Amino acid sequence: MTTASNPKHAMAVPATARNGNSDRARFSLDSRVQTPVLFWSVIFFGVLPFLIKYCAAMWNQDLYQYFPFLLIAVFGLAYLRFDRRVYLPTGLGAHLAILAAICFLVPAAMLQSSWLGAIAFIFLTAAFLGSQRARDGRSLLYLAVPMVMFLRAPLLATYTVMNRLQLITTDLSSILLDVVGVLHNQSTNTIELVSKNLFVAEACSGVQSLFTICFLALVVLVYQRRSLILTPLYLGIAFLFAIAGNVIRVTSIAIAEEWFRVDITTGLRHELIGYLCLAIAAGMLVSFDHLIGLLPFATRTQQSATTTDTEGLVQANAESEFSIGHGLRGMRIGQVVPVAIIVLCGLAMITQYALSETDVRPVVATNQVLYEPSPSFLSGAGAPVRVVSHEVNRDSHGDRNARHGMNSDVWRCGIGSQSGQFVLSQPYMGWHELTICYKVQNWTMTARNAVSVAGEQEPVVVADFLSDNGVHGCLVFSGVNSNGKLPRTPGHSPYARILAPVYPLIMDDFAETSGSAQTLMLQYWMAQPQPINEADKQNAVDAMVKIRRHTAKEIEKTFVESLSQR
Repeated sequence: MTTASNPKHAMAVPATARNGNSDRARFSLDSRVQTPVLFWSVIFFGVLPFLIKYCAAMWNQDLYQYFPFLLIAVFGLAYLRFDRRVYLPTGLGAHLAILAAICFLVPAAMLQSSWLGAIAFIFLTAAFLGSQRARDGRSLLYLAVPMVMFLRAPLLATYTVMNRLQLITTDLSSILLDVVGVLHNQSTNTIELVSKNLFVAEACSGVQSLFTICFLALVVLVYQRRSLILTPLYLGIAFLFAIAGNVIRVTSIAIAEEWFRVDITTGLRHELIGYLCLAIAAGMLVSFDHLIGLLPFATRTQQSATTTDTEGLVQANAESEFSIGHGLRGMRIGQVVPVAIIVLCGLAMITQYALSETDVRPVVATNQVLYEPSPSFLSGAGAPVRVVSHEVNRDSHGDRNARHGMNSDVWRCGIGSQSGQFVLSQPYMGWHELTICYKVQNWTMTARNAVSVAGEQEPVVVADFLSDNGVHGCLVFSGVNSNGKLPRTPGHSPYARILAPVYPLIMDDFAETSGSAQTLMLQYWMAQPQPINEADKQNAVDAMVKIRRHTAKEIEKTFVESLSQR
């Protein structure tokens, strides 16, 4: 049987050729397959240098360790459902996706940004899947929907979601504990039991299970061939089920402590109950999908599969061993140009990465300490600070102040005519926007300004707050990295607010790629019934600059000593 030639598609056929008396395995292809295979292979190999760095950064963060399963699910479903033919880019959508990928890949190569390279990879995946066909002749573009969860979210946005989920989880857990009769008191993100206090930490906020459940929701959506207009509904339901699973987790920990005196706040038990609650949330998601499947419009109808006489096609078209030259000769100029640009971007990424110096700044896990200040640390900064007391907090799972972070040193002190608190909190994965910590404590931010200081590379942030009962607060804060350098201070103009969350991602900030913590935050907090005047704010800024210099000097000295010992 013969089949008419179609230049837009081809089919891969593995074969084994015999050469004389010996068997030599080779991969033989229909003559029409070589150009499409070469086109897509070179494109994805061109993006590979960006993906290696990006995937390493993804694996370093617990939030995104589902990504291997995401890639397996997407490309596994594509393999199971495509019609065993490989197509070159077809249609306006595929060409626009490739153009968009190049628009991201060129600046990615210039800035050595794996995050921009990942966006390009997502567009290329959409172009590839959109060009391939299922057995019923339809496009496989819908399988690219879960790739949205391959994109790493900005840390600032993650912190915001995390803090909101902390409050929601604590509120709902408190209600559930009331229902089962556990005596307790809720104080912001802390559940105060009779025996101990349970702080709903960032890791217990549910953001990790939220990302995972959203990924599962999108995979279920495309696996069951549900209508893509249901995507927002599936993501919304995933959000609710993630919260429900995490409320069960926090409530179970409280009940185990109060009724059975079993501590499951740390260790293997804590991890196991986390996975169990994640499985419960996933089960609820599957049940929801079965319910949606009962609706007649929810599932994309399948057309009858078209049959292809594969054996006859192989016989009618002579096999030939794969040849790069043959594949290149089949490409048009419009296909060669994007391939060349993508390959050059990949080579540029490899070259820049090989020539760049390795970042050797000290890092720690997010529950450890980078720098241990002495009680006299603040007094030795040379700032006009009247120290009253010093308090050390090192219990990451205990009753801690949510504004002060996982580990903190708190000095009650005075600057000028004002009394307040100076806090050195650590560690953070890059700049931490401390205003968020106060917003979730029901403080309303009325102003935020980055105050530049002569002779200083980075400004100091001054934020004004107002509480519900009319108390005025002022937060003055800055940061220092573990090598004594200053992290970039984001502004608060409309443009800066848009750029600030994605700037560390675009520039492949160390915290974003290492998944480690290497930043200390310094803050001074003042509160009084009357508005705080500008002179007191300026005094606090001047003192913060001196304290920041002292902190950077001390940390840099520790950093240099650690390098000399290597």
